[in-house]
Amino acid sequence: MAFASGRGFEVVQPGRDTKQFAIVLAAGEGTRLAALTRAVHSRVVPKQFATLCGDQSFLQKTLDRIGPIVPSERTVVVVPEDHAEMAARQIGGYAGIEIVNQPRNRGTGAGVLLPLAHVLARDPDAGVVVLPSDHYFEREDVFQKAVGRAMLAARAAPERVVLLGAAAEAPATDLGWIVCGEAHGPRAAGARRVEHFMEKPDSDTARELLREGALWNMLVIAASGRALWSLAEQHLPAICPSLRSYRSLIGNRAATARLRDIYSTLPATDLSRDILQRAQGLLAISMTNAGWSDCGTPERLFQALEKSGELTPLLARLEAQRHQTATLEPSGV
Repeated sequence: MAFASGRGFEVVQPGRDTKQFAIVLAAGEGTRLAALTRAVHSRVVPKQFATLCGDQSFLQKTLDRIGPIVPSERTVVVVPEDHAEMAARQIGGYAGIEIVNQPRNRGTGAGVLLPLAHVLARDPDAGVVVLPSDHYFEREDVFQKAVGRAMLAARAAPERVVLLGAAAEAPATDLGWIVCGEAHGPRAAGARRVEHFMEKPDSDTARELLREGALWNMLVIAASGRALWSLAEQHLPAICPSLRSYRSLIGNRAATARLRDIYSTLPATDLSRDILQRAQGLLAISMTNAGWSDCGTPERLFQALEKSGELTPLLARLEAQRHQTATLEPSGV
């Protein structure tokens, strides 16, 4: 892996590490923003496929953001099977990306392991960086440098899984929190041991975590593919054997039928609740001043866009759509 100095840290230079893959999570249903996407697009569109800031979807912005770090030919995107055509259209301009269709939503546990199976089928020694496709960053270069440091920490400790956390700004009760301890690994990476991970605490606990300087979990992960799969096997015994059997079939005609069969009975699992909150030996990297938002609610999305000046165009689109809808509706008698 090649690195270049940047703002006091070392960051990954794009395209140099041929064993580094990106996994982009784009298989969610986006129900919390359904009313907003319906207002903008005249139909419900999962958040990752919606164009709420500019003329690109959240997914396309994510691919542009990770592109300088991991090239598209080593990027795997997992999408809902019932939105496969929409996903293919949006990803069509990114040469070489592998699209994995998930038969149905079974939570973020399977949502990560399914594309990870495809990565490991291609290269059992691959390193991975996992990231959601529906987040917003005001300063993307800060995020890219933080990912570079997380990848450096993961390469230095191949048996460890590294989380990227954002400096918390409020006592959020609908996010995961990472409590960090002592430093670990290369100084340039700035990794610290994870002492405790708490998913969606109550308000009193969230306020205490904020006072302690805990980080918000971003669901951005860097690790060797083997280490991440091994961690899942420890905590998700109900789904890993089935997905391992599918992994052995990838590239064969029988793989698709096997995947449908697996998902017909696969239980729902949550990566944060079922793995990260229970795991030992995690590391974390802190990211500050990136202007990050998970856009999990309309309020958080609007707050993020207001800071960047992108809220006004979105509100104008909403007003224009409202006016058009009102014009098309028949008048009352």
